[in-house]
Amino acid sequence: MQKHSLAPGLYVAATPLGHLADITDRVRQGLAQCDLLFAEDTRRAQSLLSALGIHRPKSSIRALHGHNEKEVIDDVLEALGQQQSVMLISDAGTPGISDPGSFLVNAAWQAGAHVTPLPGPSAVITALSVSGFVRWPMSFWGFAPAKPGPRRQWLASIHAARGIAVMFEAPHRAKDCLTDCAEIFGADTPMLFGREISKQHETLIRGSIHEVQTSIEALQQQDPGAAKGEMVWVFDLGDQPKVSMDVAQVGRWAELLIHEMSAATAAKCLMKMAGISRDEAYQAVLKAQKA
Repeated sequence: MQKHSLAPGLYVAATPLGHLADITDRVRQGLAQCDLLFAEDTRRAQSLLSALGIHRPKSSIRALHGHNEKEVIDDVLEALGQQQSVMLISDAGTPGISDPGSFLVNAAWQAGAHVTPLPGPSAVITALSVSGFVRWPMSFWGFAPAKPGPRRQWLASIHAARGIAVMFEAPHRAKDCLTDCAEIFGADTPMLFGREISKQHETLIRGSIHEVQTSIEALQQQDPGAAKGEMVWVFDLGDQPKVSMDVAQVGRWAELLIHEMSAATAAKCLMKMAGISRDEAYQAVLKAQKA
């Protein structure tokens, strides 16, 4: 291991979701050169290092996971204060995206440490890139709640937000959660079902929620393990419905707009704001001019 080849600071590094060749040269170099490596699972980190042909002292590889992150922060800040280079990795993908790391990164910024991203694989972005859905906003919601009641409330919030929604789900809850999605989003809602992305048994299915459910059932009849593994789902929930204003509201907006812009521009704004026709907008503006 080359000591002190990496400038002091915290490096947040993305590691492969499954395919080893997806690792970047910067991450590979950082894994070899950093003073300390904090990993969500030290055994998985050691396996990754071995696969890459990187040898580090075991004492330089330490655990930072969901159960000890806040306790480990002081150790990391001490190392950063001693001008050491510290790298943070999760089991797969990018730390802090439904994986530990956010508390540490926040503490590092507050302590004035240099924080550097070493970008690479992310299940969220990877799934979005092959979804083919084009709509804004795009939101990421993490893992669904385990219990049915909170999960359904959570899904209702996602549906209200509309746009493109990305979520993770655990395999043992996938069937029930997808059933709830069909009921709350609508069975005809377009989705991308992603499973084990970039791994040997990668599965990508695009269609309506109902079509995806049917496909998964067919796959499970051939292979009971077809619905196992880490999952990321992308839903196209459509645009926010336009909020229609009543006649009085349209009139008040017209009166305000006519004093700030031309009649034509005011009418165009009203069309977009109130979801009304061109004729309705112009009639409201003319009425406001006469008032």
